[in-house]
Parts: sequence; structure tokens; C-alpha cells
Amino acid sequence: MGRTGAVRPLWSEADNLRERVSEASSLYGFFSFDAGLSQRASHGHLRTNPAARAALIRLCAAPNTRGAVVSARKVETLQHRLRLHRLAYVGVHGADVQAYGLRLVTEPDRELAEQAMQKLRRACSRLEAVAAPGVVLEDRTWALVLHLRNAEPAARIAAAEAFGKLVAAENLHLRRSADTLEAVADHASTWRAVLGLLAGMRGALPVYVGAGEADEEAFAVLNRRSAITVHVGPPPRTGTNARWQVADTGEVIRLVHWLADARRRC
Repeated sequence: MGRTGAVRPLWSEADNLRERVSEASSLYGFFSFDAGLSQRASHGHLRTNPAARAALIRLCAAPNTRGAVVSARKVETLQHRLRLHRLAYVGVHGADVQAYGLRLVTEPDRELAEQAMQKLRRACSRLEAVAAPGVVLEDRTWALVLHLRNAEPAARIAAAEAFGKLVAAENLHLRRSADTLEAVADHASTWRAVLGLLAGMRGALPVYVGAGEADEEAFAVLNRRSAITVHVGPPPRTGTNARWQVADTGEVIRLVHWLADARRRC
């Protein structure tokens, strides 16, 4: 299970999992926006999967069931994309959380994080490599993101190296993905925000769906709570902490509907 064993296709064990889902006193589903609820458009940017909103509405309407969307983006961006008020939102690696109902407050020191990002942005403004064509610096208030998708290979390397040195000098944490580098406060973590939301729904069965560095941390923590952890897409070479796997975002939408159906039978 997880990194210590083979991740298994979720649908091959759907019958056993359906019993767990339907018999749970309550359920809290967490879904990565980038990995599970969006699609890559022809121009290269992520757009919301058109079926995501309807699926989440069905899930949140099921008995004793809540849903949350997780992303490195700011909550206001997620709310604009999904336009759902019954959802909880976890943005900027747990620094930006909005939800209804009781929860344990687990945000990092947002004021210190914001000050650190402002200082880093000023330092980046003095670097030629970060100002190269195709390199974009995005300020998410509590995180700073370097987008490299549209830059030339040499410019990508130079900008990444320069940005990484500045992040290390400011004692910030650097998160990496295929086309971005992201500076976040060391104490910012998605899994802390997830545990805070679960504290407001004691005894809930957690279901976490995602793919990425922050999601792997959440998988590892939630596995100790007997959660259903699901990796989207082929697992990385280093393996995944998730116990189950689905192929793509289309299967994530199917999974959300499947969870809603199972909860209606409880």
C-alpha cells in the first residue's frame, strides 16, 4: 500500500470500497483542482472540467457528506471557477482556507509569509533572468510562482537557478512542478489545513484525490487515518503514497459521482 507496495487501480476494488463509503457515519472528500477537476486547454492553460461542478453539487447534497477543493491557487480564483458555496476551499498550500462549519485553525503565520513574499518579489525584480521573455512571476500573496512554460530552454534554466538561490537565501521552501517553481513559507502545508477541516467533522472517512508534491504529503498523513487516497494519472518513478489510482480527470469526475451514489445508499 502506498510507497511500500504497489498502488492499485481503484475500480478493481470498487465493490469493497463502496461498502466502506456507504457505511461510514460521514465522509469528507478532498479534490485537487489542478490534478482532478481541470483540463489542459489547447492554448496550454488549465480550465475547469465542465462536468466538475455538477459532480460536486451531487456529492455535497449526499447525507453527512462534505467536499473540499485543494489547490496552490488563491481561494478567490477557485470560487470564481466553481461558483459553489457549499464547498470548502484550501488554497496556497493551506495559507488561504475558507469553509463553513467548525474547523481547527491551521493557517501558517500569514503576515510573516506575506512579508517574506514581498521581500522575495523585490529581489526578483532586480534579476535579468527572471525578466526574460516567456518567464512570468505570479504573486499569490502567501506564495510566489515562477512560470516557465513559454520561455526558451536556456532562459528556463537561468531563471530557475536564479529564483532557487533567492528562495534558499530567504529560508523559504521551493516546490517544483513540470513548468513552475513556487516559493512558499516552510510552515505552509496542505495537509495541516485538511486536518483542520476534518476536526470539524469528527469520525468522517477522508477521501483525498490528487497528484503532486503537496498531495503526496497529504496522502501520507491521511493514510494513518485509514483514508481512501487516490493518485490521478500514472504514479511518478519514485512511487506514490496513495493507495489507489485512477487514470485521468475524467475518472475523477466518475469517482465523485460514484461517491455521491454510495453515500445516498447509506
